[in-house]
Amino acid sequence: MKHLILFLIFISFSRSTASSSISLAPSSLDAQFLSFPKPEEDQSFSMLPVDVDPRLQQLCEGTEYPIKCLTTTISFLDDKAVVDPVSIVKEEVDVFYGKVKEALHKASKRLSNRSTSRFVTNRLKSCIDDYKTILKNKQKIIDAISMGDTNKLIKDLNSNVDNIYACEDEFKEANIKSPIIEMDSLLGRMIINSLSIGVDTTPF
Repeated sequence: MKHLILFLIFISFSRSTASSSISLAPSSLDAQFLSFPKPEEDQSFSMLPVDVDPRLQQLCEGTEYPIKCLTTTISFLDDKAVVDPVSIVKEEVDVFYGKVKEALHKASKRLSNRSTSRFVTNRLKSCIDDYKTILKNKQKIIDAISMGDTNKLIKDLNSNVDNIYACEDEFKEANIKSPIIEMDSLLGRMIINSLSIGVDTTPF
């Protein structure tokens, strides 16, 4: 299924490159293929706890997980902040990589716990390798955004999806409940949001 969603996103991207910006929003069906369920806090965008910049609200409303988009980007905004797709994607990516570090720390801590079973330990080691691979990918994504290279951006974001799935699949195939499934789900939702935001293709 994960390969199908990557193919569908790529087709959507290819059809959009003729314009000055692209829309990478996966459909609701596509999001189901990614198997990241929409949490209750992202079911509705009608009630917000704070006053939100209308430009940010418009961008986040176009994502699969609007509240998550809001909560991961609003902290960097001030009166002088530029709110546009490029800025928001950069912020989403930055927060995403912070969460990857958290996931790596959590998996490493669980791995060092002597009470962790051998079956879980072996799979945690694979997840740790996957997280480290994602971290090595950060500069490529930053460069792609800065250069307006959307083809490279979507390729590198999809690579992160593969690594998250590789971790999740380690536990599914062994029929073991993952101790870090919530973190993987969060990372997956954040990647989908990054893909959902239109990115200006003009370098700056």
